[in-house]
Amino acid sequence: MTTDDPGLDSEAILAMLETAHAHEEPRPGEGLRDRKKRHQRQRISNVATALFLAEGFDTVSVSRIAAACEVSEKTVFNYFPTKESMFLDRSGEMAATMAGAVRHPDGTLSADVARALAGGGPRYRWASLDETDALRLFRLFCEVAQSSPAIRTAIDAEFGSFTAVLGSALAERIGADPDAAEVRLTAVVILGLAHVRTLATFTHVREVSSFAALGRAVRGDLERALLLAAPMLDAFDGLRLRSASSLRRD
Repeated sequence: MTTDDPGLDSEAILAMLETAHAHEEPRPGEGLRDRKKRHQRQRISNVATALFLAEGFDTVSVSRIAAACEVSEKTVFNYFPTKESMFLDRSGEMAATMAGAVRHPDGTLSADVARALAGGGPRYRWASLDETDALRLFRLFCEVAQSSPAIRTAIDAEFGSFTAVLGSALAERIGADPDAAEVRLTAVVILGLAHVRTLATFTHVREVSSFAALGRAVRGDLERALLLAAPMLDAFDGLRLRSASSLRRD
């Protein structure tokens, strides 16, 4: 795959990505060494993403990315364990965000999950870019993700780690064993809702003209899915209440 947009070759995309990250502030307590490592990681990520979006994920090798960054392949793998992890750089962040949302009740489980899925939309990644440019990049990102067998396989492979992280948080929420059947099933239901959001994003990004319109379309799909999922999610919270009642009787 190569981009059909003649104005978006790898150099143009890289310039956009570097502009998007140019004004990042130092992190609290971050020393010079850690800052240099973070900048190096971001540079590798930017170059890899620019090549992936311009030419397609499957056609770009790690050796090419390393050469473009003027580092060794070993250095690339020091920051990213696999080629796929350069593209799916924020998947762990999504699992952590979801786990944080469900670990401690702030309402019903369905409401906590809905809030987590509604937050952290694609616009924030490139907030410093003009919206038209950011939307062009995100549309390309979705096209590459859908067209690459390797990316689709990598997304499927994350199923286990996502449900494990989520299961641990759900178990803490109701004071249960992470391996309990009800915990595992609820984690899978939430993963299914996250998958609905991803597929809805891939579908609607092709036709919208703004991130606001994309958000509305994706929320509409999520709300329909939640109509089915909410009763089960909220029943999971009922297990916590029954457990507390049982402890009081004992």
